[in-house]
Amino acid sequence: MRKFIYLVGLLVITGCQDVDYVSSKYQQKLSEAVGKSAAYLYASWGEPQQITPIADNAYLATYYSSESKPIDGNYHPYGSEMNYAAMAVPNYGLPLPPPLFYCQTTFVIRNNIITDFNFNGDDCF
Repeated sequence: MRKFIYLVGLLVITGCQDVDYVSSKYQQKLSEAVGKSAAYLYASWGEPQQITPIADNAYLATYYSSESKPIDGNYHPYGSEMNYAAMAVPNYGLPLPPPLFYCQTTFVIRNNIITDFNFNGDDCF
């Protein structure tokens, strides 16, 4: 019985997975780089802003971008998913700073071949 409950719980969690993230165009774009050389990455993305060695013949190449307006025009990309009302701070009559939209993309490179990637941010397109 315990295994059955565990299996049902696992199916519910899997069913709630964000399908848009898994099949996003940005994810697909990054997936195309896996298996290609580091030279390909540098030719298409330029020099990374940060390189972090992680092992012999392996490192992370990280790219950052930030804009004052979103690339796709969506100023509230997670508006229906997140609410930060508890973090609201009064501006005391001072002008508000301009919004900042960012994306951090990291590629894992082993033996000069892209093996994996990761990205984080509210403006990854």
